[in-house]
Amino acid sequence: MTTIHDVARLAGVSIGTVSNVLNQNKKVAPETSARVINAIHELNYIPNTIAKSLKTSQNRVIGIIAEDIRAFSSGDIIDGLCEFCEKNDYNVNLCNLRVNNRVQHEQAFLYKDLEETEAFQHSVTKAVNLLTASRVSGLIYIGVHPRDVGHILPKLDIPVVYTYAYTQNKDYCVNYDDYQGAHLAVEQLIKKGHTKIALICGSIDSIPAHKRLMGYQNALMEHNLPFRPEYMRSGNWHYMDGYKQCLELLSLPDPPTALFSMSDLMAYGAINAALDRNLSIPDDISIHGFDNLEHSLYTHPALSTVSLPLWEMGRKAADIMLDILHGNPPSEHGILIPCTHVCRDSVQEI
Repeated sequence: MTTIHDVARLAGVSIGTVSNVLNQNKKVAPETSARVINAIHELNYIPNTIAKSLKTSQNRVIGIIAEDIRAFSSGDIIDGLCEFCEKNDYNVNLCNLRVNNRVQHEQAFLYKDLEETEAFQHSVTKAVNLLTASRVSGLIYIGVHPRDVGHILPKLDIPVVYTYAYTQNKDYCVNYDDYQGAHLAVEQLIKKGHTKIALICGSIDSIPAHKRLMGYQNALMEHNLPFRPEYMRSGNWHYMDGYKQCLELLSLPDPPTALFSMSDLMAYGAINAALDRNLSIPDDISIHGFDNLEHSLYTHPALSTVSLPLWEMGRKAADIMLDILHGNPPSEHGILIPCTHVCRDSVQEI
């Protein structure tokens, strides 16, 4: 393994000079600095940040506990978080709880039973112990589905920021705005001339579903459109929920001209249900999703949807963490970042 001694020897300088170049804490002559940097590159030297932290008591490392890195939301959140940390000279340590391997498909958004299992609690304890043993300065917890996770982590002596999750405590939580996103989607349908707008909900015991329902209802109310209970159907976020509920809506005596699905997965089901009825989308019915999953660009027709600010959430969570560590904690604890609308071919003006 290459050491700082090897770098100093190749560059013809002292170890202290190499340290000054790495840490930029003392001015070094440009020619000398160039020799050190060239030696670092030639030897592919990687500083030992953990050893450095033990010596200086300053560890510029943020711990991440992700419930599942395969969740559609996690990759962009982690990328935004890592980019912000990198630009501010912080490293990250990541632990993956892999919760989606532990949950049955039909319970994929109902994690209460999982959280009570000994296996899950053991995985959380193991991740926390690993990160605290490596002396991380703070911890960011990334949920796999927005829900109350305030009971999962033990009390820690380092700051914690949550994203794609929330707590009932006075913790820092960064999320997207479910209400605003749903309101935005229905507003777009109304602007296209639709007045008969159906809704396929997510799980009825889900906070995101409640907030999106409020956005749907208030958008109708603000445009003096009636809330029609027969146009509302409940699902569990999955493809088959959208398929079945869309068939029911299309069978109504006065079917809707537009359908807002609280998830893209259910919207995919709704699209295929309409096609199986030999209907044309969007000529016979417009369908609108929520999530902006990667596949939504490739449905036929391409799905209009709501895009979640996942990258921005990761960046904001890291920004808050560094503010806390630098002694400038924000006054606001529950941060909501607005969603954006993605206009594609599954919605048309009438």
